[in-house]
Amino acid sequence: MSDVLKRIEEAVYNGDESIIVDLANEALKEGLGPQEIIDQGGVAALDRLGTDFDNLEVFLPELMIGGDCMKLLIETLVPYMEKGASAYKGKIVIGCAKGDLHDIGKSLVATQLSVNGFQVVDLGVDVSTNRFIDTAEAEKADILAVSSLLTTSQYYMEDLVKRLEQEGKRGKYRVAVGGGPINADYAKKIGADGYSRTAHSAVKMAERLMKIQPKEELVVELG
Repeated sequence: MSDVLKRIEEAVYNGDESIIVDLANEALKEGLGPQEIIDQGGVAALDRLGTDFDNLEVFLPELMIGGDCMKLLIETLVPYMEKGASAYKGKIVIGCAKGDLHDIGKSLVATQLSVNGFQVVDLGVDVSTNRFIDTAEAEKADILAVSSLLTTSQYYMEDLVKRLEQEGKRGKYRVAVGGGPINADYAKKIGADGYSRTAHSAVKMAERLMKIQPKEELVVELG
């Protein structure tokens, strides 16, 4: 690996924003491509952070600082990418289902997704089906992710899938669900595309979802 890529990896891992731009420009001058710099420098650091987070060797603040460094790296390199190319793995619109005000789990999932290279639009809590769909359309999202900790709110997950079908938009978006009362059987029953049990497994689920088409299969991540 190029020395500058290794230094980028260490800078992102350690949350050192002060040198990210200079390192990115140094890598470009060496003839390295933007995507190569992101993958072998930034993504490598985030993979290490994710593993260390699972092993309780780093904690959420370190994870978020590393994510901020990754965003700065991407922002620096985007102008050098081919027109129309994206440095992000995909765009996700996320929120808690209508009637649900439990924010902590959803926010942790949103943070993990953002830190790991997804562009995340967080709608917060008590999100109506109309707002999910309108935002997905406006943002040209790839994935709609809905969380619920209330059995009374999980109905709106099924409502979202049905509305997308009725409006002829189901083939445009992968729908992922999660939360306390939700399981893989329920996800399959309502016709969702993905289910994850934890915030970290949501990243793996989203990465797998980006490799398939809506309605192709149910992606389940439990670990």
